[in-house]
Amino acid sequence: MSETTSVIVVDDHSLFRMGVLQALQLEEGLSVIGEGGSKAEALGLVESLSPDVALLDISMPGNGIEAARDITSRWPDTKVVMLTVSEEDDDVLEALDAGAAGYVLKGTPAPELVAAIVAVAEGRSYMSPNLGMRLFGVIRNRTEEHKAGKLIDALSPKEEIVFRLLGRGYTNRAIAEEMGVQIKTVKFHVSRLLVKLGTKNRVEAALMAQRHLSNPAKQ
Repeated sequence: MSETTSVIVVDDHSLFRMGVLQALQLEEGLSVIGEGGSKAEALGLVESLSPDVALLDISMPGNGIEAARDITSRWPDTKVVMLTVSEEDDDVLEALDAGAAGYVLKGTPAPELVAAIVAVAEGRSYMSPNLGMRLFGVIRNRTEEHKAGKLIDALSPKEEIVFRLLGRGYTNRAIAEEMGVQIKTVKFHVSRLLVKLGTKNRVEAALMAQRHLSNPAKQ
C-alpha cells in the first residue's frame, strides 16, 4: 500500500455520497479517486483504478454484497468496507462472508469512517463497535448450534427417537409405551445419549431437543 490510501465510494444516494466524498477529501493520507452508484460501476472502477479500498453501500443497484464478493475474488488487493444503514445480523455475516473487511453504519462520525478505511487498508478489519459484541454473540450461538447438530447426527435411530420424545416432555414410562420396549431399555438409551450429547442430565437433553425441534431447518 502506498503512503496515500486511494478510495472509491459507491452509493446510489448521490447526496449521501457527496457528503462522504467531502469528508474523506479533507483527510490527509486519503485520496478519493472515483465514485459510482451501482455494482456495475463499482466493478468498473476497481478494474480501471485499482483502489486500495472500495467503500460500498449494501443496498445499491446490483447488490453491494455481491459487488464485494466479486471484488474480493477478482481483485484481492482492493479491500472492501461496507457502509450501510443495515444492522441486521444476516447482512453483517453475509457481507463478511463475501470478503468485506470492514462494516460501518451510515451516520457514523467521519473520524470513525476514516479509522475504518485506514485499518482495512493496513490489512486489519473494522466493525462499528455497537455491532461487534452483538455479532460475537450471534457467531457463538451459531457455533454452538452447529456443534449440537453434529452431536445429534451421531445418535443412533433409537436414541434419536428417545431424544425427540424427551423434548416433548415424555417420561421414561411414556417413552417405553410409545416405542413398545421395556423401561430399562429406555433408561439405557437415555444414558447413552446423555454421554453422546455431553449433557449432565435428562433436563439438559430435553432442552436441547426442544431447541432442535423448534427449528424446522434441523428436522
